[in-house]
Amino acid sequence: MRKRSYKFTVPGKPKVKGRPRFARGRTYTPKSTLEHEEHIRNHYDGPKFEGPISISCVFTSKRTQITISELDDSETKLRGDTTNYLKAVEDALNGIAYDDDIMVYRIVGRKK
Repeated sequence: MRKRSYKFTVPGKPKVKGRPRFARGRTYTPKSTLEHEEHIRNHYDGPKFEGPISISCVFTSKRTQITISELDDSETKLRGDTTNYLKAVEDALNGIAYDDDIMVYRIVGRKK
């Protein structure tokens, strides 16, 4: 069976996800982050994938190229988002393996 894949482009300069903000006893996502996430959603017109997928992103100063592809079924006992596992490693090595995680230009993550 052929695996599905969908590639799309989000025009405009990529933005990082803003840290949560705290005010008046509640937590909220910054408006600029919500707007950028909506901008990405508005450019997706592909299928809804089920099961394991791969997401590849190429960021440039003018656009983001995103490819989503189906993967073979994989089993894992890990429940967290792969990006959250990776972020923990990046932050832990800040100031030790590199001055700042802004220096990380490429990262590949996978659950196993």
